[in-house]
Amino acid sequence: MLSKEFQCSDCGSLDGFRSHPRSFTEKYILPVLFLRPVRCADCYRRDYHTVFTNVRERQESEVTHKAAA
Repeated sequence: MLSKEFQCSDCGSLDGFRSHPRSFTEKYILPVLFLRPVRCADCYRRDYHTVFTNVRERQESEVTHKAAA
């Protein structure tokens, strides 16, 4: 219905994932506007898309978990 598929505006890839919010604006202002940061899985470009865009959840790598241990 309202959801749409992700497409990178730089390389055209259809594979993207949620990115961590970095600033005050990304944490508190963008959600009010129904936007969130999304990163392309192929070219790693970071952009803003609506919360209705289908993207994967961010998965932490094993390196991050090993470094924290």
